[in-house]
Amino acid sequence: MKNRAVKYAKPALLLAVSCLVIIQCASSDLLGQDFRIDSQVYVDGQSLPVSENITLFSSGIFYDFQISNSTENETGETVIFDSRQKRFTLLNHAKKTKLDLADLQLLSIYEGVRKETRQDHRSRFLTDDSFTEDIDLSANLVTLSTPQIEYRYSGAQPENVLILEQYNDFLYHFTMLNVSDPTKVPPFARMELNKSIKRLGWVPSEIEISVKQNSLFRVAFKAKSKHTVRYQLSEKDQDRIVSIKKHWAQFKPVTLSEYRGFKKEPKLKLPEIRTASHEEEVPSGQRRKK
Repeated sequence: MKNRAVKYAKPALLLAVSCLVIIQCASSDLLGQDFRIDSQVYVDGQSLPVSENITLFSSGIFYDFQISNSTENETGETVIFDSRQKRFTLLNHAKKTKLDLADLQLLSIYEGVRKETRQDHRSRFLTDDSFTEDIDLSANLVTLSTPQIEYRYSGAQPENVLILEQYNDFLYHFTMLNVSDPTKVPPFARMELNKSIKRLGWVPSEIEISVKQNSLFRVAFKAKSKHTVRYQLSEKDQDRIVSIKKHWAQFKPVTLSEYRGFKKEPKLKLPEIRTASHEEEVPSGQRRKK
């Protein structure tokens, strides 16, 4: 595919742990609302999660850790976002490398990917299909659907509504971050889900996705993510932040091209997509062949 969105090597899940509109956390009180979200992702038919994350919100900085199921140790990639500076730092623990990525650079890539996605007839439904929203407040359940994709999420307003600005900022930026990685599905459908979450002022406890077989995804699939909010950080959480800051300083700085393994540095667009989503992957047996 000349066009970025055509070459998915396998179906991907469009669920994300979170994401929404850019909101500047203006007051020190809002930045001081520390909290934690635990997330697990399940592929339909599997009892064990395919991925787990711990996301810590501390003084306006968001720390997203991929963890081991048994030890809660960070594995693979840790993503740090400074909501005041609007800047990501991505840490690859295996290679001991780090990438600094400003939101303006990410926005340029996002716009390039969006243009390419809309130009290809097999992927443009990700940008062009409008979602129908059905809200059942009696069950705290919302359904968003297009002919190809259906999201169902349950949730409620958080006990401490002061976390919402940070949470929505996290949702927006971490969803957009998908465009920096050729193994992630473009985030446009997920962005529409984020808008619904923001309008209601909810933090979802569970999100389900169903994707039909279509021109882009050769195999239909279902998945769900579960999210639990804790309204304070434990001593172990604080230790985790101190530890990752030490790693942060020691890792080698690299470019986006080096970090993601591109042949050359992208400008307004990225190389062809190969797989996956922000948080989950479908088993390799469901790969799409060219």
